[in-house]
Amino acid sequence: MSRGHGGPYAVLTVLTLVTMITMYVEAMVVPSLPHIQSALNATNEEAAWVISAYMVVGAAVAPLFGKMGDVYGKKKLYVASLAFYSAAVLAAGFAPNIQSLIAARALQGFGFTLFPLGLAIITDTFPRRLVAVAQGIQSAMVAIGMTVGMIAGAYIEEYLGWRYMFHIAFGLSIIMFIAALLVLGDYPPVRREKIDYVSTVLLSGGTALVLLYLTEAPYKGWVSPLQLSFLSPGIALYAAFLAYEARSPRTLISLKLLRIRNVVVANAAGLVSGVAMFMLYLGVIYYAEEAPPYGLGLSVISAALSLLPATLAMIVIAPLIGQVTTSLGPKPALVYGSIISTAGFMALALYRPGPLQLALDSFIAGVGVVSILIPIVNMIAMSMPPDSVTVGLGFNTMVRFLGSAAGPVIAATIMTTYKAFVPYALAGMYYFFTEGSSTAFNYIFLTGAAFSLLALVISIFTKNYVIRGRDGEAIAAL
Repeated sequence: MSRGHGGPYAVLTVLTLVTMITMYVEAMVVPSLPHIQSALNATNEEAAWVISAYMVVGAAVAPLFGKMGDVYGKKKLYVASLAFYSAAVLAAGFAPNIQSLIAARALQGFGFTLFPLGLAIITDTFPRRLVAVAQGIQSAMVAIGMTVGMIAGAYIEEYLGWRYMFHIAFGLSIIMFIAALLVLGDYPPVRREKIDYVSTVLLSGGTALVLLYLTEAPYKGWVSPLQLSFLSPGIALYAAFLAYEARSPRTLISLKLLRIRNVVVANAAGLVSGVAMFMLYLGVIYYAEEAPPYGLGLSVISAALSLLPATLAMIVIAPLIGQVTTSLGPKPALVYGSIISTAGFMALALYRPGPLQLALDSFIAGVGVVSILIPIVNMIAMSMPPDSVTVGLGFNTMVRFLGSAAGPVIAATIMTTYKAFVPYALAGMYYFFTEGSSTAFNYIFLTGAAFSLLALVISIFTKNYVIRGRDGEAIAAL
């Protein structure tokens, strides 16, 4: 076990700050997207790809970088990913056109591998009895970074311009790159082996094509020939991966490991919680900004601030859920998180009269969602063999990214299906514009509740364990 050059808590500080910065960058783009589109003369579809490019690449390469971390050393891959990410952020800030910006954003997708690599480093750094708490703190940084990014991004774009969002993020990422070099330990690989790039291409290619299908479906149609040209080969590549894995002794990740009971539960729960998390964020932001009588008509900054109480609470809740996972096991934490998340979404669906109630309801749902995410990563870390922990976390990240990609698609589909016509008076004339109706927001939050209930059902199948003993052995709990 390597504690790092500055001690375990210095390592945790670096990892959590890097996670917060990367998620801050992704969230800050959202409120500024219309301004970026206008400045670079981009179409709506091109503007959407400023966000989607990161997601497609990040999900596709997460398992590969996890495997490379297991094989070549976690620090090497972490520092290399952070350097690559920093360079891509710098390029985005100076992008001369929309195509260059999309390319830079795609390269930033390699930075999402920092999250599973960081979780694996935590597993190597802390005693097992403290791993869940530390992983919980880092997991909470995902939601915190997103909220900070939406708020800070709106301010920076308004007063300095969208390019400064990337310039500032580049400066922060360089600081963290230097800190990572100085603080992180060596974390040598457990076992040297060759990486099977055939299975890597099959799994990553299938994931990228499925994400392309999900991203474009609301705009191009679910069954259009173009969309099916993404989905069909994507499914075929997944099938080829399964067939190849059955006869190859050294694929990227063994299906034998993926069939471990708690790994199955963690990946299934990760998929549905990814959907729920983005239904929460998008539903709250859309509703807060939507014009009355169907929304609250808040500004971009005020809408982002409605998520701030939930974000701040996660700083306190995350370590507590980590401690519950250690002392009582992941199953009680998953059940608790699923129930609380369901209650929060139901409150959002049934009663959201003003900003204060919206913030309270989103606080409840947010606490529930983060309480699901924390035991998930601990179950992967505790269930996988030591030489496969990072690739297992990378695969789980990929699965959660698929859920995260499906969340906005479901929300967009509901918003376009249940529309309302709102009159606006301009120069003495009335014009009608389509807006998301109250029914649309009800269904968005009810869908979040349904996925939270599905997480509850999945959590029942968890094989519970507790961490006991001086060395933190995992002991199955009856």
